[in-house]
Amino acid sequence: KELTPYPLAPIFLQHGGRQWALGTELLTPQADLEDAVNRAYFVGRQGGLLERMQNQWRAVAGQKTIWPEVVVSEGAARQVVGDAAAEVRRPSRPALDIGDFSLPSQLGLDVDIAATAQLILAQAASGHSGTVPLQTFHTAPQSSSPGTAESAAAGPPSPSQPIVLRHEPSGIGFALDAALLAKLMPGGDPRFLNEEALRVVVSGWAKQVSFPAQDARLRFDDATGQLTVLRPSRPGQRLNVDLTIEAVRQALTSDHRTVTLPIIAVPPAVDSDQLEKLGISELIANGVTYFGGSSGARVHNIKVATEKFVGVVIPPGGVFSFNSTIEAVSAANGFEDSAIIWGDRTAVGIGGGVCQVSTTVFRAALAAGFPLLERHNHGYVVSWYGDPGFDATIFTPYVDFRFLNDSDAHLLIQPVADSVAGILSFRFYGTKPDREVIIGEAKYTDIKQPGAPIYQEDASLKPGQVKQVEWAKEGMTATVIRTVTENGKSRTDPIVSVYRPWNAVFLYGPGTVIPGVTDVVEPTATPEEETEAAREE
Repeated sequence: KELTPYPLAPIFLQHGGRQWALGTELLTPQADLEDAVNRAYFVGRQGGLLERMQNQWRAVAGQKTIWPEVVVSEGAARQVVGDAAAEVRRPSRPALDIGDFSLPSQLGLDVDIAATAQLILAQAASGHSGTVPLQTFHTAPQSSSPGTAESAAAGPPSPSQPIVLRHEPSGIGFALDAALLAKLMPGGDPRFLNEEALRVVVSGWAKQVSFPAQDARLRFDDATGQLTVLRPSRPGQRLNVDLTIEAVRQALTSDHRTVTLPIIAVPPAVDSDQLEKLGISELIANGVTYFGGSSGARVHNIKVATEKFVGVVIPPGGVFSFNSTIEAVSAANGFEDSAIIWGDRTAVGIGGGVCQVSTTVFRAALAAGFPLLERHNHGYVVSWYGDPGFDATIFTPYVDFRFLNDSDAHLLIQPVADSVAGILSFRFYGTKPDREVIIGEAKYTDIKQPGAPIYQEDASLKPGQVKQVEWAKEGMTATVIRTVTENGKSRTDPIVSVYRPWNAVFLYGPGTVIPGVTDVVEPTATPEEETEAAREE
């Protein structure tokens, strides 16, 4: 879906008796459709049972409306303020005595671009028309030698000499030549430096030289209790844009035209040179699921997804995100077509089997007592995962599974996929917190029976043939209570899953009489081939 261009309520920028109209053509508002779709998807799926039911009722009754958030670029706001500022800026002037003529000093006038831009963004976010005052401030005149017109005429250093910025350790360097400086400083006066234009230039430099740190990936040996480095860590670096702009400002008002480029080292969160400080010394939790009898494509996707988690380490206070680790569930990322949930049917799609992996990670995090930040159950009860209430679905990049490593040590995730035995396990290593975790049995309420079987004609089948493609499942609400006791305090985590009933579906050949079918074609997949790597609703 797409949105038509979003009209922006008129906003006026004002200073004294002057006014500038800021319309859509200047600020270019963007409506965040994807965010609105995601918020609409979660209506009636979050909170307690009563809250979910109330939100579902409001949505059905038309009392729940989701509007896209309208976002105006801060850069665009700064640009329009900068254009207005060019018209109102006034340089300061020292007092002058020229013969019998005296000229009094004069305060300069400048504009706080950042503050004015924030007021524009706030007005745009309100959705209403309004007037934003231009935020100005006065500048004092620079000192000069009294009684000499020459001292008053003496301006800032000439901008013709390039400014060179260099990072000596790496040899990285950039330069602002005379032509670019002339564009950045109208009239050659450093006081009127177009900081927004300079920020665009420096941000371009930052993209060229900045790169993220690489965390180490590790493996724990149960026999020796030692860590092995699978992938070494590597520091990253970033260019500090604000410090670079300040360095340019100082260079423009001094005779030193070569300055230091402020490239800052970014240390890795998991340092392979500091293994002894990570606190990874023992098994703290384990999650297990079974996938025996899966199709070849499903087994392939389970293995591909599992390999992406090998050696992942979450630092203390860090958040584990399934989607961030697995990245896109796509053919380009190694996944194949298999059965997925799509709406009220299973269908063939990319990534069937990935939810076997997310469910297994969820069970390990559940057993470890880690706070669950985001978890969603499947749309209907899936037999792969045993008792309802202990599953976790994902749909990249919208539906995620996330938890917090609230321990004082790093957490190593070590998965093992045994395709022969059909067993998937996720083992968590670290320093076991002094806590007791009790997971109660699931309680099932609001049981709903599936409807009558659905029969659909399929031209690929012969007359009289019937093929079952969906199996009936009861709908229900499953509630699991986890109690975590630590430092004499207990917290209770209710984990609620709402599953809808699922109807059996049969396909039949043209001319087949229902009922009375004698030749039934067995499905090519097992009755439990019900993988969901896609959003179920």
